[in-house]
Amino acid sequence: MAWEYKVVSIDSLMPEGGDHDIAVSKEASQNRKAKLSSSLEDNLNTLGTDGWELVSVFSEFGIFKKLAD
Repeated sequence: MAWEYKVVSIDSLMPEGGDHDIAVSKEASQNRKAKLSSSLEDNLNTLGTDGWELVSVFSEFGIFKKLAD
């Protein structure tokens, strides 16, 4: 059994500019977290649909693997 690996920067899994928003209220903070979570889940689900499995997080990178063709 052979594996193929993919290293993905965590930043690339987050919505563009999402990490720089400043929440000025509790409601704004909750909305920001919900938006970030939803986008992150969508990106992870896309990788999963393509056969990639998250196996580790190292520093600022997610390490994925799938069976090699």
